[in-house]
Amino acid sequence: MGLKLGRQCKRIALSMLAEAKAGLSRKGIPWDQAIARGQDFLPYAEGFDPKYIELLRGYSTGTGISYEEIFTMICREERGLCTDVAVNGYATSDGSVLSTHTEDWTSSDEKHIVLVHGKPRGDPSFLIVSLGGFELVSGLNASGISFSGNSLTQNDMRIGVPMLFVARRIAASRTIGQAITACVPSDRGSSFNNNICHSSGEMFCVEASATDFSLLYPCEGVLVHTNHYLDPRMVKHEMLFQGRGGMHLGEGSGSLVRYHRALRLVRKELGNISVEYLTQILTDHVNRPKSICCHEDLSSPPHERYKTIYATIVDLTNLEMMVCRGNPCEGRFEKYSLD
Repeated sequence: MGLKLGRQCKRIALSMLAEAKAGLSRKGIPWDQAIARGQDFLPYAEGFDPKYIELLRGYSTGTGISYEEIFTMICREERGLCTDVAVNGYATSDGSVLSTHTEDWTSSDEKHIVLVHGKPRGDPSFLIVSLGGFELVSGLNASGISFSGNSLTQNDMRIGVPMLFVARRIAASRTIGQAITACVPSDRGSSFNNNICHSSGEMFCVEASATDFSLLYPCEGVLVHTNHYLDPRMVKHEMLFQGRGGMHLGEGSGSLVRYHRALRLVRKELGNISVEYLTQILTDHVNRPKSICCHEDLSSPPHERYKTIYATIVDLTNLEMMVCRGNPCEGRFEKYSLD
């Protein structure tokens, strides 16, 4: 699969590589130094998911980009923004299980979005939205499991399994127990909050850092998460609100507003939530530009302008995923099925 993806996505991969190098250059980090640093993570990655390593090696061959460079891109620290809402039969109008995700990242990455429909040998088939076909971001599999992640700013990052490595293992899971286990490898280097949902209506937020984790369970059939820790036990790892002079809001205010706004909108229609209503939530502009439907802040440098580069609504009851490229307020959701 990796070789085929690499051949099909070569142009996109070269663009991603150029932007990765430029981003590190702005931080004063030479690319060869980044590659050397990435190799420190390799033994942990190889031990955690040899199948993903095999995919990345095939992808490298297909693109003509060295494997070391592909792996270095996977190891980059991700600090994007995103909003996730999941609802089960207690909250929906027809008893269905739905999960939404907005991927808010630098606008230049919108052109790197690739939808991958995979049928791996021995594992469930899947639909995954990726960057470049190799950086797996969010999706669902034929076992009725969906996944998406929220970046967290944590104080215990270390060398270990890269946070982006858990996605393929989640996609290969046949039970929700396997999926939540895949979220927290014991030797992880850092972690997202991983949102895991199952067609049965079971849903978890797996909040984690490098050395700790907590599971959040839905209240009244609803789970909402953005980019800060919610469990009080995990607050000790929170760095989003840390400044030189102590605690402050700073960039964290956007995450707080999106969380409470999404939660209020969902609670307003408990028992009546539909795909159409979730689409409305994904287009919400309260606190624009740092709203649920995120838009570029033109006062920021071009490389720091975040926007919603895609949004998804996963229907786990029918094993379908609706994907909108770009801002939901401007784009159109296209439906894809695992059938």
